[in-house]
Amino acid sequence: MPYQKTAKDLMIRLEDFPHIPYWFSLREAMAIIREAAVKFGGSFEPRAVLVFDEKYQLMGILTLRDIIIGLEPKFLQETDLIKMDPSLTVLSGDFLGPKMKEQSQRPVSEIMSPIKATIDTGDPITKAVYLMIKENVGLMPVMQNGKVEGMLRLSDLFSEISRSVLGD
Repeated sequence: MPYQKTAKDLMIRLEDFPHIPYWFSLREAMAIIREAAVKFGGSFEPRAVLVFDEKYQLMGILTLRDIIIGLEPKFLQETDLIKMDPSLTVLSGDFLGPKMKEQSQRPVSEIMSPIKATIDTGDPITKAVYLMIKENVGLMPVMQNGKVEGMLRLSDLFSEISRSVLGD
């Protein structure tokens, strides 16, 4: 019998996945991520939040990486010295200092990443695997009739694949 699971079978429902409006600050987004981690008691550790407009249309995704870059934009500026020794990034600013708290007030809309791929609820997980690998993403919105229903994580797809390969 062919493998029948769909994106909907493995997705995290939107109600359970952190999401925020585009005008929230990075600080507020960080609080939402931390709150979600506590809420799910370690069974689900969010690595991103979805960003919506006032009409609840998906605008983008804010990953942990995006947040860190948004808190200290100078952190990634490469000088010849830093190229030779990345540990010298400490010279580029006060990454964990007061300026970082100031940067945390920036709106997430300035920092978020675009959505690279989506999948429909009824699509097979093989399509999800293909899209995630092709687009180099670890999270993908699951859509139904143009609305976000949930999120699919590469880690959940990997668990499903490993069960199949290992016979669990």
